Amino acid sequence: MTRLSALLLTPCLALAGDTETSNLDWLAGCWATPDQIAQEVWAIEDDDLLLGFSVNIRDNKVGFYELMTIRRSSDNTWVFTARPAGQLPGSFDSSQTGEQSITFINPEHDYPQQITYRREGRELLATISLLGGANPTNFNKAACE
Repeated sequence: MTRLSALLLTPCLALAGDTETSNLDWLAGCWATPDQIAQEVWAIEDDDLLLGFSVNIRDNKVGFYELMTIRRSSDNTWVFTARPAGQLPGSFDSSQTGEQSITFINPEHDYPQQITYRREGRELLATISLLGGANPTNFNKAACE
């Protein structure tokens, strides 16, 4: 783990498994690819807000990062907003939720139009795609050690 990721990601490990805060608590924690290049952290701010940070680090240099939020809306659905470095933010409305999965869509966005997170044990699986799942890109991350 790089020094930057150790500072940013390690404190979030305690959040994974906290079942008192939100029905998206399964998303909270630190997630990384086996090579530790891609890392993602989700922390619960309160019952209605999760804060996220994603970073790709290679040779101790940040190649990409984005700030993310998932906020409960007034109609009790969720809104995912991504703020990728150097790009305009994009928001996606939840369309499906499961016990440990959630899908967000925005048909007006160029790519992705659909974002799905799914937790399987100690793994977080994410897929971005066009609406309906066309042209998918998969991201598989495990809980940080």
